[in-house]
Amino acid sequence: MARGIPALIQPALLVWARESAGLRLDQAAQKSHVKPESLRAWEQGESRPTIVQLRNLGEVYKRPIAVFFLPEPPKGFDAQREFRRLPGISVETESPQMRLALRIALFRRETARNLLELMGEPLPMIRSTAHPNEDPETAGKRIRRLLGIDWDKQLEWPGPYVAMNEWRTAIEQQGVLVFQTGKVDLNEMRGISIPHSPLPVILLNNADAPHGRIFTLVHEFAHVLLAAGGHQTSPMEGQMLPEDRLLERVSNRFAAATIMPKEGFLAETEKYPQALEGENESLRRLANRIKASPDAILRRLLTLRRISPELYRAKRAAWGQQQWFEPPPGEGGPPIQTRVISAVGRSFAALVLEGYHRNAISSTDVSDSLGIQLRYLDRIAAELTI
Repeated sequence: MARGIPALIQPALLVWARESAGLRLDQAAQKSHVKPESLRAWEQGESRPTIVQLRNLGEVYKRPIAVFFLPEPPKGFDAQREFRRLPGISVETESPQMRLALRIALFRRETARNLLELMGEPLPMIRSTAHPNEDPETAGKRIRRLLGIDWDKQLEWPGPYVAMNEWRTAIEQQGVLVFQTGKVDLNEMRGISIPHSPLPVILLNNADAPHGRIFTLVHEFAHVLLAAGGHQTSPMEGQMLPEDRLLERVSNRFAAATIMPKEGFLAETEKYPQALEGENESLRRLANRIKASPDAILRRLLTLRRISPELYRAKRAAWGQQQWFEPPPGEGGPPIQTRVISAVGRSFAALVLEGYHRNAISSTDVSDSLGIQLRYLDRIAAELTI
């Protein structure tokens, strides 16, 4: 029977996959529902797991099964350490929820790469670049043209979730994988990325308000363009290097100029004169019109010298942890197909379904990649046609 077919793999691959997932042997054994002595025997080459058991390990380690058939463990680039992190957050200090979110994102990235190769499709490459010395206004205009985001249409988007999806789709179309997770504390992570091609990854925290996620998304996309131009940020563990501080400031400026282009933005603020005085309700209405947070709007106005530093500091101090956005009312949350596509992105979901229909991956691979049962595939396929 297929269940008893041994997997002819190198034991070192099992050790590498477990350790890179940050799991002790006993933890991995518990999660994969095998005895610790069995897992130890596989890692020491005394016996071999079956194909089914290997697939279970791949799900636990968030690794595609093909990785285990490499001749030796990968060396050099360690994608998990290449994720950009906030200062003070390192591979060693991050929470278990953060580590799991990264493993899932990397598992999906490797799945996408393997799928494209199996189907004979080229890996998408980032063709545009950015330079830290660019004028932010010029860079913002160029990024908007690249993404095809029209200012008048941006103003007409009916709400923040639509705006978030529009920005995300435009960036995914550039060959970037955009994933979301809701299991990490917002104080630990708003968004992080692997900015390197092919298939750069941006991981967003959907615990953040959609306006905040939009800014984080465009900020990380700026890092992708900077990396494509040869300006490689470090993983940002602990204390940032001078180059990291520069690229963080540059990415913030590029994101602000992209989301709020100078001419259109200033023309719109003239319709809300009290916003320039820091009046909260006017700022709220302006934020809903532009689809940017009041804080980002004030910061942009400060950069364009339309408000004083004193007003900006006073408003920031007064707001504290104020929440500007209330989630829409409703019970039970969105349907599963909406949740899945929100988590993995339309481009990744479409790629997995195409691979399945072309027999490049199995039904089990589809379930692992999308995190669902197969009975929901039709719903996801229907959602992707909308």
